[in-house]
Amino acid sequence: MAVTSCLKDDMNLDPDTSTNVVEFKNPSSFASPSGSTYSLYSKSFDLAPEADYPVTVSYSGAHVAPQDITVTLGVDTAAVTQYNNEQEEEYDVLESNLYTIPATVVIPKGQRTAQVVIKVKPSQFDFAKNYVLPIQIKSASTGVVSGNFGTILLAVKAKNIYDATYESTGYVYHPTAPRAVHADKHMETVSPTTVKVELGDLGGSGYFANVTVDPATNKVTITPAAGAAGAPYTQFNTGLPTPYMPAWANASKANNTYDPATKTFYLRYGYMGGNGWRVTEEILVRQ
Repeated sequence: MAVTSCLKDDMNLDPDTSTNVVEFKNPSSFASPSGSTYSLYSKSFDLAPEADYPVTVSYSGAHVAPQDITVTLGVDTAAVTQYNNEQEEEYDVLESNLYTIPATVVIPKGQRTAQVVIKVKPSQFDFAKNYVLPIQIKSASTGVVSGNFGTILLAVKAKNIYDATYESTGYVYHPTAPRAVHADKHMETVSPTTVKVELGDLGGSGYFANVTVDPATNKVTITPAAGAAGAPYTQFNTGLPTPYMPAWANASKANNTYDPATKTFYLRYGYMGGNGWRVTEEILVRQ
């Protein structure tokens, strides 16, 4: 039975003389801040009944596996509690009925790695929860279990069919600062039919809208995202409010609809400021 390394896996150790450690390789870029006790990684999945999340277990160091190494896997829910307390986050442990993970994996003799395929069930995810799966190397038949990467946190999300990056072209009508807008925007899943998007060019100031598509009609409903600045928001389906007149070539197309054939949103909405309406018209084309 392997012991657990508490050396924080000193990166300055001589790889030719240091002891190999058994650990998870980084499945993606870090989503956790530097200095976190546990490393967090994030991945989004399409709304499918089941999806694969491959993770690599590594016998890291100077040597290859001297024999078949059986690695026992599990989950460490306490790691999520500790991460939440350290980072002031509110992650939820992924319920056991929403994933399957092999009990063991074998790193073959003469090799350095083995792949673990975790199965998740995105179509059953609760969109109100911020899921994390805390996977753990519980033991290894040979080698030292890493103190840094013996447990990692996998933040898993489901994304709807509208979740993507879009090219936004349009115009912001404003009493004193009217302007054209042209930028790439990410529309992020909120629910099976709702995505969150920056209002005009004001995301940096906290203005975000939820855009909900009715799949039967392809009409959209626009509301403030949770905690958004400038609420309430008003959508204008048939034209601009007084005193505005169309100021760009495609203003007439901004009728608050979605075209599934071209994956394009046509939006017109805004909010009332101290001296009049601030209205965004934009066409968002999926990239």
